[in-house]
Amino acid sequence: MSSRQKLIQLVHIGASRLFKDEEARRTWQGDHTGERSCSKMTDKELKHLVNLLRDAKAIKPPKRAGRKPFNRSPYMAKIEALLTDMQLSWEYAETIAWHVTGGKGHATTGRPGIERLEWVHKRQQFEAIIAALYQEQKKRSLLQTVEYLLDAMNLSESYVEKLVAGRANASKWRRNVPLLNAIVDHLNDKVAFERATQVALP
Repeated sequence: MSSRQKLIQLVHIGASRLFKDEEARRTWQGDHTGERSCSKMTDKELKHLVNLLRDAKAIKPPKRAGRKPFNRSPYMAKIEALLTDMQLSWEYAETIAWHVTGGKGHATTGRPGIERLEWVHKRQQFEAIIAALYQEQKKRSLLQTVEYLLDAMNLSESYVEKLVAGRANASKWRRNVPLLNAIVDHLNDKVAFERATQVALP
């Protein structure tokens, strides 16, 4: 994700905590930058909004994943990097570890899962945890792309909800990678079509 997309993501996250609806958010953006859409703002204007949202405590400053694990293996370093990128805690990764190592004991081993990352030692278990974190990162990246494209076309999430209506898992589209991929493809095609149409106009 580019630094510009990160700024837009921060504006969306922070503004969603201050304003109840999209119209209020866009009005606030217009009042402070002269542009209602993030996609039309300069990086300087986006940074200005981010600073305003931080001053209002709507955006928390970036933080590390938390406590440092005892095991400083390359696997653990990768897990920490993924958690930090998504601003998630070690507890989030430990929930994943617990599930992939047995959970409540319903897995083939019959033993309950491992509750602490420091107790994970098998390569396969580390790889399963990292794969799950990569999947979460992918979902978040796709969702951010959807939000960016919607903003660029002055559309709201209701457009997406109508688009996916009737599909399997439509109500969970924000967490469904195949659906998110299809939505991104559709929105990119729509953006390309609208640009081509504008160019073709006399």
